[in-house]
Amino acid sequence: MFSKYLNDPSLGMICSDEHFIRKMLDFEIALAQVQAILGIIPKEAAQNIEEKLKTLQILPESLAEGTLQNGIPTITLINLAKKALSDAAKDYLHWGATSQDVMDTAQVLIIKEVIPILEKKILELLQNLAVLIDNQGNLPTIGRTRTQQAVPILFGQKIANWASPLIRHLERLAQLKPRLLVAQLGGAAGNLSALGDQGLIISEALAKQLALNFALPWHNQRDNFAEFTNWLALLSESLGKMGQDILLMSQTEINEVIENADGGGKSSTMPHKNNPILSETLLVLAKKNANLASIQLQSMIHGNERDGTAWLLEWENLPKMILNTGTALNHALTISKNLKANPNAMQKNIDLLNGLVFSEAASFILAQYLPRNEAKIIVEKACQDVVSEGKSLEEVLLNLTYDLKIDWHLALNIDNHLGVSREIMNKVVAQIKHLK
Repeated sequence: MFSKYLNDPSLGMICSDEHFIRKMLDFEIALAQVQAILGIIPKEAAQNIEEKLKTLQILPESLAEGTLQNGIPTITLINLAKKALSDAAKDYLHWGATSQDVMDTAQVLIIKEVIPILEKKILELLQNLAVLIDNQGNLPTIGRTRTQQAVPILFGQKIANWASPLIRHLERLAQLKPRLLVAQLGGAAGNLSALGDQGLIISEALAKQLALNFALPWHNQRDNFAEFTNWLALLSESLGKMGQDILLMSQTEINEVIENADGGGKSSTMPHKNNPILSETLLVLAKKNANLASIQLQSMIHGNERDGTAWLLEWENLPKMILNTGTALNHALTISKNLKANPNAMQKNIDLLNGLVFSEAASFILAQYLPRNEAKIIVEKACQDVVSEGKSLEEVLLNLTYDLKIDWHLALNIDNHLGVSREIMNKVVAQIKHLK
């Protein structure tokens, strides 16, 4: 029922138990292959392991009872795999490895498949945001700080603020990948004692066979996974910020944007509504991932050489965070294609305070004629008069500074007070266009 709204079906397949089992079997095949090449196990045994395990289908439910009994699925998986092997090959399966080697490397292999999908979604989202800036970015709107009207900005500046962190997240991911995409082979206590002095040679060969990077055994070092889940949380929070802005701007009284102009967000009883349901979900998923990231951080307190309690924290946590992030990106992509600004409402909101949003600008203009402190006092008096008399700031200032002959209509023209909004959005668009 919620498969697309609160989940990503394509990533769900990659993060499924079935796929995890496949990756564990891939680990066993690769381990046997490199050990045969190095002369540690017979080549015939490795060939039999590869031939049988490549097509072996093990259902998650067949591992359930064994996992309950042993606290890990690997023992049952190996026993089932051995039933498919020849008698000569059975004893060489899983040679010198431990359960955590299999499961950690399987998790890394899944993450390796996930990363290009997330990268592609981020790049597409950035391209959509660049199009939004090109098409609607030059619309003046009101900038708000601490929920209050501040000064005018361009709508493109707001969109650029959504895009800039996404560019940095791609940079962070590129820096993280070499540390994250590493094979695990440590044996019983992380020193590969069963493999003697060939342990690291086998580990390096295994990493190469699986197209992963080599790392020393990292059973009790969970910082790379935590860094990845923190990255997922950061990405989710950035998308949540986009959702929060849209929720605030789409409130009926504000009415500056429509989240999904092509439809959606209907109410069962109120036909007039277009609820920003995708932006709501961006916030929900951001909050979920913020909580799940803290769980992953706790897994770093990994007692001694291996710790079951710390390790178990990751098992459901990592897939959930991946799915939450993929789903958030899907919704952000839909929003970025269908978001529509309401220029009339934006202008109405700029005019709402009778020009008070130009009070800062007025202070700086007047400071060119008077001492700064005196200019500030006059503008503060003008703001009070605007509120009490219902006149415009331009009109009040004209009366208060009549002897200075300032053309306040020209001086407070909005085009003169957008700061570097246009430069910000143009630079961000240029950065997006240079991404690959």
